[in-house]
Amino acid sequence: MQWTVLTGASGQNTRLDFVYGGTGDAGVILQEYLEPYARMIGSNLTAGWYNTARPHKLGGLDVTASVSWSRAPLAALTYDISGMELDGTIELSAPDEAPTIAGEQEERPSIYYTEEGIEYARFTLPDGTGVDFFPLPMLQMTVGLPFGTDVSARFVPMIGFGNYGEIGLWGVGGKHSVSQWIPVIKRIRPLDISLQGGYTRVTSSSHITVEPQAIVEVDPSPAFNWDDQFIVQDVQGWTVNLITSQTLAFITFYQGIGYASSLVEIRAEGHYPVQFVIPSGPDENKTSYEIVNDPVTLRYQNFSNIRLNAGARLKMGIFTLHYDFTHTFYSTHSVGIGFTFR
Repeated sequence: MQWTVLTGASGQNTRLDFVYGGTGDAGVILQEYLEPYARMIGSNLTAGWYNTARPHKLGGLDVTASVSWSRAPLAALTYDISGMELDGTIELSAPDEAPTIAGEQEERPSIYYTEEGIEYARFTLPDGTGVDFFPLPMLQMTVGLPFGTDVSARFVPMIGFGNYGEIGLWGVGGKHSVSQWIPVIKRIRPLDISLQGGYTRVTSSSHITVEPQAIVEVDPSPAFNWDDQFIVQDVQGWTVNLITSQTLAFITFYQGIGYASSLVEIRAEGHYPVQFVIPSGPDENKTSYEIVNDPVTLRYQNFSNIRLNAGARLKMGIFTLHYDFTHTFYSTHSVGIGFTFR
């Protein structure tokens, strides 16, 4: 399952070696590295909310299992390391572009850190997974309320992947008929117009292990257990839309236009070795490290832009099958199967 990429099963791809040179550089590089997956997840979170503009009658029910997936464009597979303001010195023995987590590159730039001419940290920027798409499954239930209104809830419990990490999501949304308040449209039976909105949040954690490098000469904590390290990614997405649908016998076509936004928080949790040169004392000019707890916390806007959507639903008795295409920051496809009545 593609989820395992963000929950640590990608092994070396989720290392945080760039913390060796300091927390500032680690945050800058980590954001660039994870950005495509954050944006793919954010795009997925704003998709799959509806497959018709017609709300249920009072007590009506819809339960749908769906999968939404986004693909990162070519430009998102690498990032330009040469233009970044870092404390370390960039060694461009390879191209000045490094792969994001969605890309893959055999030759990659290195970064090294010196103080008073003494090198105390060096690493090659991490490779990506080579997987440029991200599917996100979810289960959604919708219930009909009075006054042409639906409420929806979507949920996936926290799923663990052994010692690698876990992922889960939840969301709430609603839909209200506009057609019922416009007499002319109300009389056009196949046509429905509604306002829709939804909010979804997904949290993933990826277990990693970063230990002091061999370059360290003075080890202040040789027995320290570095097993509490996780990269935690919390992505939120919300959307508000005007949606229409046209129902002809057993097929419904639906369209939507609106606005979508996504926020991201990335945290490096646990204890990490940040290396340095000892400035004075009996071990002066030797390399060592300090143990830093939770060294990176990033919060930023993932994207905020217009959302366009179109799709179709087949209804066979109480069973439904739908597909739609949504464009927010990235393009997203959604497919789902469910049952519905009233």
